[in-house]
Amino acid sequence: RAGIADGRWEGLWLTRPPRQQGRSMEGSRLGPLLEQLKAQKTKLAAAVAGATLIAGAGGVYLHWRHSRKRSLKRPFVIKDLANGETVEDPQAELTKVVSWLQDAIIRPIDARLPGRPFEHDLLAFPFTPMVVVVGNHSAGKSTFINDLLGLKMQETGVAPTDDGFTVLQRHPTRDEIEDGPTLLSCPENRPFKELQRFGQPFWGHFRRKRLLLPENTIMPYGLQIVDTPGMIDMPVKTEHMAGGRGYNFIEVVRWFAKRADLILLLFDPDRPGTTGESLDVLTRSLSGLDHKFVIILNKVDQLDSSVDFARAYGTLGWALSKVIPRKDIPLIYTMFNAGAEVEGAPLREHTLPLEAFRKKRREVVAEVLRAKSRHFDNVITSTEDTMRQLQMVAQVLGAVQRRIRTQYKEAAIWGVLALGMPALLAAKMFYDKWTGTRWVPVAFGTGYAGIGFGIQRLLREYCKQFERLQVADLD
Repeated sequence: RAGIADGRWEGLWLTRPPRQQGRSMEGSRLGPLLEQLKAQKTKLAAAVAGATLIAGAGGVYLHWRHSRKRSLKRPFVIKDLANGETVEDPQAELTKVVSWLQDAIIRPIDARLPGRPFEHDLLAFPFTPMVVVVGNHSAGKSTFINDLLGLKMQETGVAPTDDGFTVLQRHPTRDEIEDGPTLLSCPENRPFKELQRFGQPFWGHFRRKRLLLPENTIMPYGLQIVDTPGMIDMPVKTEHMAGGRGYNFIEVVRWFAKRADLILLLFDPDRPGTTGESLDVLTRSLSGLDHKFVIILNKVDQLDSSVDFARAYGTLGWALSKVIPRKDIPLIYTMFNAGAEVEGAPLREHTLPLEAFRKKRREVVAEVLRAKSRHFDNVITSTEDTMRQLQMVAQVLGAVQRRIRTQYKEAAIWGVLALGMPALLAAKMFYDKWTGTRWVPVAFGTGYAGIGFGIQRLLREYCKQFERLQVADLD
C-alpha cells in the first residue's frame, strides 16, 4: 500500500498482466471475426429471402399460367345488335358457338362422368331440319306424308305396311334411294353416323328417298320427313329385342326425337293410345320433349256421331293423362287426311263439323312447314337444356365430393389423435428410461410411422372408392 501510495508501483499498475494481455489480443482478433460472421449472416438471410421471393414469384407465375390454360377463351365475338352491329352468317356463327360449347365444356366433363351420360345428346353439324312422324299402325302416317309430298310414295293400308325408318326429302333433279350404310355416312347429315351403335338390324331397315316432286307440291327444299314403323304390341317383348324388332326401337325413336324440329304423334279412333309400345314411346322416347311434339287424333271422319267422337277423344285424353305428368290435358288436333272422305266408299252424311277438322289439318301442315325456320331455335333450346343438366350434375357431384372430403378430414383428425398420443407417450418413455442403444427407439418409431402412413393411405383409398360408388349410383 505504501508503494502504491508513493508511486513505486505506478508502472506495474499501468501495465496489465500477461494473461490479461492475451485476452485482450484474443478479443481484438474475435471482433473482426464476429463482424464478418454478422455480415455473412446478413448476406445469408438476404439470399434466403431472395430465394423465397423468387420461388414465390415463380409459384404465382405458374399458377397464373395454369389458370390461363383452364380459362375458357371464346373463339367468337358477341355482337351488339341493339347498336346496329350485324352478323354476316348467323347460322355459321351459331354453329361455331354450339360446337365450341360442346368441345370445350360438355365433352371434357362428360368424359369424367361414369357412363358418359351426355355422349349421345351432343349435336353434330351440318344437319338438315327434320320432322318425325310417329304413331300406331294404320293411324294415317303414310297417307299424311303422301299428301305433303303431293305424290304417293309410301305404302298405305290397314295392316302394318312399313317395317323401317324412311327419310323423305325433295330433290331438284331426280329420284334417289339410299340404303342404311350409305346414309350413315351422309355428308349433309353428320349426326346419322351416330346411328351405327344400334347395329345392323337397324341399318337394314333405314333408308332415304330423295324425290323429284311436282311443281305444285307444298313440300319445301331443305326439309326431311321421317316415316317411322307403326307401333304395335308383340306377344313377346324384351328390353333387348324391343318388342321383337331386332333393335331398340324406343332408343331409336328417342334419338330421332331429340334431333327433330317437330314430332307428329298420330292416333286413330280405333286405338287411341292403348298399345303398350305407344305408351313406352310417350314415357321414354318423348320424355322432356313436350315443346316439340304435336298430338293428332286422325281419321275422325270415320266416326258416325258426336258420341263416338267424344268417346274416342276422351279415351285418348285419359290415356295421355296417365303418361304425361301434367295437370292440364295437352292440345289434341282432330283431323282427317286430305281426300280420305272420297276414297273407296261413296260420300256419307256426317253430323260432325268436317270443315273444322279440315282447318285443324291445315294448322298441322303449317306447323310442318314452319319446322325448317325453327331449326336453330331448337338447336339453342337443346344446347341450353344440356348445359342446365350438366350444371345440375356438377352441383350434385360437388356436394358429394365435399361431403366425402369432410368425412375424410374428420377421420384423419381422429386417426392422428388415436395414433399420435400413444406415440408421444412411447417417445417420452424411451427418452427418460431407455439406456440401451439408440437404434431400438429409432426402429420402433420408424415402424410406427410406417403403420400410421399405411392406415392413412388405406383410409384415403376407402374414401375414393366410396366417392366413386356414390357417383356411380347417381341417376
